[in-house]
Amino acid sequence: MRGNPVRKQVLVIAAAAIVVAAGAVAWYLLTQRHVGLSLAQGERTNLLWIDRGAAGGDGMTVISLSEEELVLLSLPAAVRVKGPEGDVVAASDVYASVGGAGAAQAISDLLGIEIPFHLAVDGTLWVEWIDAIGGVMVALDAAAIYTDTSVDPPVRVEIRAGERTLSGTEAIAFARSEGLPGDVGRPARRELLLEAALEQAIREQTSRTLRDAVRGRFAIIETNCTLEDLYDVAAIFHDVPAEDVRLMTLPTETALSNGQVVVEPKIVEAERIVASALKGLDLLTPDEVNIAVFNGNGVREMASRTAEYLRARGFSITRIGNADSFDYSPSYVVVLTDEAKAWILQDALPPNEIRIVFPETFEASYAALRDYVPVGTDLLLIAGQGMVIE
Repeated sequence: MRGNPVRKQVLVIAAAAIVVAAGAVAWYLLTQRHVGLSLAQGERTNLLWIDRGAAGGDGMTVISLSEEELVLLSLPAAVRVKGPEGDVVAASDVYASVGGAGAAQAISDLLGIEIPFHLAVDGTLWVEWIDAIGGVMVALDAAAIYTDTSVDPPVRVEIRAGERTLSGTEAIAFARSEGLPGDVGRPARRELLLEAALEQAIREQTSRTLRDAVRGRFAIIETNCTLEDLYDVAAIFHDVPAEDVRLMTLPTETALSNGQVVVEPKIVEAERIVASALKGLDLLTPDEVNIAVFNGNGVREMASRTAEYLRARGFSITRIGNADSFDYSPSYVVVLTDEAKAWILQDALPPNEIRIVFPETFEASYAALRDYVPVGTDLLLIAGQGMVIE
């Protein structure tokens, strides 16, 4: 007796649906990122911590961790990044417009690393946590005054030189205040507070206390991490020895853009920090760079003074002399071996226009100097117009 063809068709469709659903579930499980899984596989993973202030992301810290090492890289919330529309805006504006995932992507693009996780924490959580442990102690080399106008009434904190224990509210004012001329700056203060909180509010607590604190506050944290992810993060903060914790601040500089002061990353310095601290790459050092220095602007003893300047910073000088003319403008660095060495040299020189070129694109000038370049030289530095060496 033949079966009902309609029933067979229904069964086939149902089976296909089950297969598709199972495949979707398997794909989801295989593609999800979890902190604990990355650590168990010996991988480093990164989170963006956003200190959520009254006007969006008030401060940001990249947390890069492995089972053996913890790196905290503080960034000013005003640092300019590429926004979701392709425009260049402050990182805090990205967070305010598209949330934590968008901010993590923008910082990821800025630093050239993957940041799969993000969490944003309101200042009230910091206040509660710090007050619960009796405050945190910070030490300053000089007295300073900080205010937090995002709360009502505004908080004013006067910190004398030396050590002082801050309450939660005072700590937030310390971390968020714009500060005064001569102040070390907000990212550096955040770094100091993080170091104090790491030692006093995390390592001195039991693992169970930390897990309870994470669980109790999980509902008010904006994050794409699971509760288990945050347990794993808390465990790393608690267990990694102090000597394996690195706290640093992204190098930045202020500039004028359309009449407004903006914060830009120092590209070369930032790349070096990311390469060494977050990517684990071995960086070149000045003592590995051999340079021939030529006077290309006619200023008396320019080559000699430049060579002494570079020797004092660890570079090796293979030759000092005059270039084929004194009409070079700007200065040039000719790469003979590794281009990375040219970037180290450029970073060490006083600010001025320098062009990095190669022999094949600088043929005439290189041909005139080639016979004067000793074997083993990595770079030719031709000091042109605008080069000033004190």
